[in-house]
Amino acid sequence: MKKKYFLIICTALFLPLCACFNAIPELSEEDEAKIVRYMADAVLEHDKNYQARLLDEEEKQKALEEEAIKAEKLKKIEEEEVRLKEEKAQKNTPDDVSTSYAVKSYGPDEINDYLGIDGVEFVFAGEEVVSKYPQNDSNLGFAFTASDQNKLMIVKFNICNDSVDKAYVDLATVNPKFKAIINDSTKISASKVPLDDVLNFFEGSIDAGGVNQVVLIYEIPEDTSIETLDLSLSAFGKDAIKISLK
Repeated sequence: MKKKYFLIICTALFLPLCACFNAIPELSEEDEAKIVRYMADAVLEHDKNYQARLLDEEEKQKALEEEAIKAEKLKKIEEEEVRLKEEKAQKNTPDDVSTSYAVKSYGPDEINDYLGIDGVEFVFAGEEVVSKYPQNDSNLGFAFTASDQNKLMIVKFNICNDSVDKAYVDLATVNPKFKAIINDSTKISASKVPLDDVLNFFEGSIDAGGVNQVVLIYEIPEDTSIETLDLSLSAFGKDAIKISLK
C-alpha cells in the first residue's frame, strides 16, 4: 500500500515537468560534439562484435611497428621524388658559361653575290666627311645637309662591269639595307636620299668595262672619329652579312 502511494506521489511530481520536455535545449557545437562522442564510445564499449575486434597489446605493438615502416617508406619515396625533380631542373638550366661567336666578315666584292647581281663587282673607294651632299649643287639645285651637331659621312663605291656586255643593275627594286658600323660599336642606317648616284636607289646600265661611282650617305654625330668602318648588309629577308671596309 505504501508503495502504491509512493508511485502516485512520484507521478504527481513529475507530470508538471513533462511539458518542459517539448522544448529541446540549444547546445553549443562543442557540447554537441561531446555528447556524440560519449554516445559513440558507449555503443562501442557495449558492442560485443567491436570488443572482439580490439587488438591485444602485442598486436597493437606490431601494428604500430608496421605503420612506422610504411611511414618511413613513404618518406623515402617523397624524398626521392624531390631529388629527381631537382636533378631535372638542374639539367634544364643552362650553364653560366660565356660564349663567343665568330662573326665572318666579307669583302665588298661579295656584295654582288649576296644581292644576286651578275656581271659586276663592287669596289670600296673610300669615305669622306662633309656638311652637305653633293657639295657642288649648282647643276642639281638640291643638296642634303646635316642637321645641327651632326655631319655627313659619304661612303663611296665603284660598280665595275668586267664583262663584255652591258650590265643592268636595279637596287631600287631590291631595296637593300646598308647599316654602317663605326668603330665596332655605333650602328647607323643609311639616309634615304633619292639621288641618282645613291647606292640604295641606283638603277641603270653600265657599259662593258665601264665604272659607275655610287655613294651611301650617313648622318653621324659631329664629334665622331672614324677609326674602323664596316657595313651590315641585308636584303630579301636573308640573314645580314658584315662587309669590312676600313
